[in-house]
Amino acid sequence: MTSPTRCWIGVDGGGTRSRAMAGDAHGRELGAAGGGPGLIDASDPGGAVREVASVVQAAAAAAGVELPVRALWAGLAGSGHEGARTAAEEGLRDLGLAERVAVGSDVDAAHADAFGTGAGMLLVVGTGSNLRAVDPRGEVLMVGGWGALLGDEGSGYRVGLDGVRAVLRSADGREPETALTAALLSSTGTAGPSGLAAWAIGATKGEIAALFSPVATAARQGDTVAARVIHHALGGIRALMEAALARTSGWEARPPIAFVGGVVGEGGRLAEAVAEIASELGYEVLPGPVVPERGAVKLAIRMTEV
Repeated sequence: MTSPTRCWIGVDGGGTRSRAMAGDAHGRELGAAGGGPGLIDASDPGGAVREVASVVQAAAAAAGVELPVRALWAGLAGSGHEGARTAAEEGLRDLGLAERVAVGSDVDAAHADAFGTGAGMLLVVGTGSNLRAVDPRGEVLMVGGWGALLGDEGSGYRVGLDGVRAVLRSADGREPETALTAALLSSTGTAGPSGLAAWAIGATKGEIAALFSPVATAARQGDTVAARVIHHALGGIRALMEAALARTSGWEARPPIAFVGGVVGEGGRLAEAVAEIASELGYEVLPGPVVPERGAVKLAIRMTEV
């Protein structure tokens, strides 16, 4: 490997998209780029490796720096599967993108941006959902994050899936007529409930999560069925925050909480409602956006400080 460029790159990879940021030794942005999903699929970790490599190369080009860089830290959804995480890390290391390479959780990257190494709670609600808490004693707690089959309460994926289910129940006469029928048929390009059901069976998690927007729009326009789906989602998000409060201790003041993800992050359709719930529960809601790739750069820099 040639001498590494004095630059550090952080990556945030989720189920819908990935972002990479190149930074200097102080974490200041030199260049950034976006790409496709950065989720690690345990059956094909190489897919995430290819996507991360692509977005890293684009960020380096945007920054005007040559690879390899000093360190690369990639926070990727799906990294909780140890074998898949190790395979992705080895794959990135073999490409010679950086002198040092580490793969961790996209949640860890977001927490590093919001709180550094300090205490705080990070609520992640985008394609999926979970909450990561670090209490004043340094204890780390995860709530949720059990994936599409067993968890993801309140997420874009869960809202999209519940929207599809509502359309099918309406077709059966188990739900009232709903504007979701026309909205979701239009969004998926399908003909009738049977076509929507067939589409959903073959859709990716990201494709189903994309239905969050038409469901939220229908709810805002007064559709009662869509409103019930959104209400259920808010209840799931509230439960994550309630559980985190109950299971942590040592807070001398209102526990700080930050939001990240397309559903609750800055500009998210449920951001205001979730902030109100958090305040009701006794949290201090931190202002400003959380930028996970910036947190990943901080973690990359930390790799070269030890």
